[in-house]
Amino acid sequence: MSTKRARSCCLVGAGCLALLACRMDDPCAPKTTACGGDPSGIWAVEDACRDPAFQNPEAITYKDQAQTMARQPPPEPTSSDWCSYLMYDPTLGITKFIFPSDTLAVSPGGTITYDGSGTYAAKFQVVGRGSVDLSASCLSRFAVAFQCAEADPATLPAGARSLTNDLKAYSISLGSPAQNIVCADDGNLGCACTYELASEPTGGGLSGRWSTQGPLLTHFADTLAIPTQADLCVGTDTMSIAGHDRTWIWAYPGLRTVTLVRKPPDMSN
Repeated sequence: MSTKRARSCCLVGAGCLALLACRMDDPCAPKTTACGGDPSGIWAVEDACRDPAFQNPEAITYKDQAQTMARQPPPEPTSSDWCSYLMYDPTLGITKFIFPSDTLAVSPGGTITYDGSGTYAAKFQVVGRGSVDLSASCLSRFAVAFQCAEADPATLPAGARSLTNDLKAYSISLGSPAQNIVCADDGNLGCACTYELASEPTGGGLSGRWSTQGPLLTHFADTLAIPTQADLCVGTDTMSIAGHDRTWIWAYPGLRTVTLVRKPPDMSN
């Protein structure tokens, strides 16, 4: 092999390796190939993948952060942007809070109906876990005497509040999006809290008309002017749907793939 040809082969090989190294993993890559079929029937969600990076993170700002002297480090690290989304009243309790979390996942068991006349309706719930570390500086700046753990109000010291109790009460005021809230001492005079999140069952907007052309399933949503498309494969009792060219299914944010199982007629309600 000539030196020039060998150099060309090396360059091609290096280019291929570079392309492989730069290729991003797809967490919601389809598990099956599109085979088409008739989606008519009532289906239950068995598995689904919602892209964790379907939207950019919210920008962190310096709004409402703790003020420190020049050349002095912050009092302690925190995951809560120095309480920019917390308002804690010594008398009323928590009056504003955002429960941060990673992307919530579609829960199994939701119902998807494809009517033989060409209409569809999807109803499911998204769930997940979240956590936040509320630093000592964050909590003390509201002049609230607190303890992290849940407590009987009758046994709390005079003027003190339970962060766990107050977060639970605030979640109830919002319709209980966060459940099983547990806060504990984080070892640095602040509180580390964990919780489970669940949205209201998704429906209403996830309905419209559908049509197929080979393995391509098109949804014409009632609330959208632009249709969405998905790759379809229907088996005897299972059906897989994947957003065509990595698009969203039913225009639901981040939902890329769904595996469904057919429901017997007596389980349709």
